[in-house]
Amino acid sequence: MPKRLSRVSCVALMVIALPFVGFLGLYGLNWLVFHPQVVTVFLQHPLFEQPRSADVIVVLAQDIKRIQHAASLVEQGFAPRTLSTLIDPGCFRESKVRALCATGVRNTVDEALTMRRVLAREGLDRVMIVTSRDHVVRAAAIFTLVFFGSGLEVNIVATPLDVSQKVPSAREIRSFFPSLGCAMLGRFSPELYEWLRPYGRELLHGRSNSSVAWLHHRHA
Repeated sequence: MPKRLSRVSCVALMVIALPFVGFLGLYGLNWLVFHPQVVTVFLQHPLFEQPRSADVIVVLAQDIKRIQHAASLVEQGFAPRTLSTLIDPGCFRESKVRALCATGVRNTVDEALTMRRVLAREGLDRVMIVTSRDHVVRAAAIFTLVFFGSGLEVNIVATPLDVSQKVPSAREIRSFFPSLGCAMLGRFSPELYEWLRPYGRELLHGRSNSSVAWLHHRHA
């Protein structure tokens, strides 16, 4: 009996401890993104701050800092152009009307699934993804999972550090593991993902900043 109780106690401890350890590690990773000076003690470059040459820079959803940073990277010669996750570039080349070429993405998982299709169709090999610093860890996990096996080289880059923000986003951390689940569904069972999506919203994979209003920003 004591041995059986000991096994039950160990299992119960693991069930309680493993999620706690996982979220603690996730918080620590997000914290390091906001404290790059800690990373550079051990590594040459801070996390998600090493842009590499790419065929295109993809700007996630709607955020002026993302737009500005992507434009700066183009000016520095890292890529010849940018793409928005809100516009289908093939459709826009034909119609020249952005409102008719909206991709309809609603969250980061949608963005990753859509861009996998778009970039493969465009015949590109290397892509740089630009997103907000507080969103970069979750975005990197989603895009890595969705783009796995695609042959596309993906580099995730965060916007410059804002000295006023030093604490990771609780919503981003809370949405991390549900996002990965949704990304797996979207990648391997699109029908089930579409069926579950209306019931998940922010709890499942976090809300995107996507907006039709962003269509007025020009990303060739």
